[in-house]
Amino acid sequence: MLALSLSACSPSTEDIAREVRANIEEYFSEDSGVEVREFNLVHKGGNEYRGILKTKEPAGEFTYSVEVIYDGNMFSWKVID
Repeated sequence: MLALSLSACSPSTEDIAREVRANIEEYFSEDSGVEVREFNLVHKGGNEYRGILKTKEPAGEFTYSVEVIYDGNMFSWKVID
């Protein structure tokens, strides 16, 4: 799980999705062989968001659920098994 700060005053779900995707892409270094193909985010309510992450990896293409928490200043994300 990673946490990061957003500088916008009141970012939209799309803004948060862009920031989270960028952070996920940074998390997977080029050496890992993981390529983020798609990332979509939906606001569940309160400070909770749910995302779908699609990747291309050396072992194939995968789809993951991602939980995002945004407190108004910072976000954290984790892949849900």
